[in-house]
Amino acid sequence: MAGARRGVCPALPSYAAAVATLPAGAHQVQGIAGAVAVVPGAGDWWQGVLSAREQGAVAVVVAGPGMLPPGTIDAGAGSIGIPVVLARSGLRPDIVSDALLARKGSPPRIITVEIAAPAGELDGLVCDGFGWIRSLAQGPVAMCSARSSGPGRMALLESMPPRGGATPATLVATVLDAPGARGFMKLVAIGEVRTEVVIDPAAGLERVETSTPDGVLVAPRRYETQERLALRRVLAALSSAEPLGDLGGMMRDMMLLRGLQHAGH
Repeated sequence: MAGARRGVCPALPSYAAAVATLPAGAHQVQGIAGAVAVVPGAGDWWQGVLSAREQGAVAVVVAGPGMLPPGTIDAGAGSIGIPVVLARSGLRPDIVSDALLARKGSPPRIITVEIAAPAGELDGLVCDGFGWIRSLAQGPVAMCSARSSGPGRMALLESMPPRGGATPATLVATVLDAPGARGFMKLVAIGEVRTEVVIDPAAGLERVETSTPDGVLVAPRRYETQERLALRRVLAALSSAEPLGDLGGMMRDMMLLRGLQHAGH
């Protein structure tokens, strides 16, 4: 029923706190049946999604989805039958939207992504970097060449947007060994309009800067938590019945990551 408060089975304290900030649209419940289920993204979260659906969940939020084994998700993602939101820390859809809107349809000519992160975080951030390339290029992304050696990874990619032509992109990633280091990403999309995105959790920074012939625009800082954003998105999907592209995008990004992982081996 449109406008009804949805039950949310949060599973994680941060999501329980986020439910409390949405009193008009959601309330916390203990059982999954008939509710939005939150599934932790560590390990085989895809089985968690399927289990929640079997228990009667009306939608699922996956908190920080990690890499899955090959073949885990590819066959069943298109027929899951309920909305699934993937809360990816390095690929927030509101920040992606800020970057795209500020470009006003101007296509990038080349995209570069630089990533540095501890070994345990690197794959997730690289996957998010591929998602940024796919989102800004507005088209499917293919790997042209790649190299993975020791702590470093490099990839040359190409996107084929619907408008025609090709958008080349590069991704360079390195492992940080310093104690307490946090992941960092910098993305630059160059063309008639220049977009720079910096994601630096250690500094509490998620910055989108757009440069045009008329000047420089810095997008307002987003203060909404990742958890609240994910819940708002899944509640909106339930109300509108519009399909979400989270699973399909994650599948494509994981395929690129697998190619990069095996390059040079």
